[in-house]
Amino acid sequence: MGSYWVEIADENQTGIQIQFLKNNIEEDKYVIDVACGSGRHTTVLSKAGYCIIGIDISANLLKIAKQRGAPNLVMGDLRFLPFKSNIFNAAISMDTSFGYMQSKKGDLQSIAEVRRILTKGAKFILDVFNREKLVAKYHDKTSLKNLREYHSFYLEQERTVNKSKTRLCDEWTISDKTGGQPKHFMHSVRLYKPPELEALLLGEGFTINSLFGDYEGQEYRINSPRLIIIAIKK
Repeated sequence: MGSYWVEIADENQTGIQIQFLKNNIEEDKYVIDVACGSGRHTTVLSKAGYCIIGIDISANLLKIAKQRGAPNLVMGDLRFLPFKSNIFNAAISMDTSFGYMQSKKGDLQSIAEVRRILTKGAKFILDVFNREKLVAKYHDKTSLKNLREYHSFYLEQERTVNKSKTRLCDEWTISDKTGGQPKHFMHSVRLYKPPELEALLLGEGFTINSLFGDYEGQEYRINSPRLIIIAIKK
């Protein structure tokens, strides 16, 4: 899945995401990219002068990140970050890298760990899907199919929101252009309303600094494409 995921992720607004981060994090900050994946943010920010470390649980994706030139990479679980307390000046979690734990407890553990490794006054930029927009589009539908072409494969995506409106469920069928049998993948991510995600952050010792609805810094609205929270460690 790793090489396919790289193509999918790279085409998903990487440039504007990087600019958003540059607008909100000063270059002299010591930054942790949690769930950094293939390192598309870590690599670019490092080359731009940021002192940044990427962490991910996938050895395959970290290998790709290293090949891309990301200099500082660590393999680890977000619930048990292998760092000392109070050392990073900022943390980023971009493009819905948060919410894949099976339970909300796992998400809460991840937030608590991020807070632990941040210094007082440090920023945590948390970027996830806007639940309200996805529920309006996919809830009460059997599924919606979408076919996309990438450089080396075709992707058929079937997307639904579960009955409780708490998880977005994706089923992917990938057909490689070189031939072979199609490959099937399934994954789901927990969806949060803004007050619910804010409450998790507040409960773990953050204050809410800003709430955005896209990477251009527009105010969050119910139909915004994203839910981006900038929280500050107390």
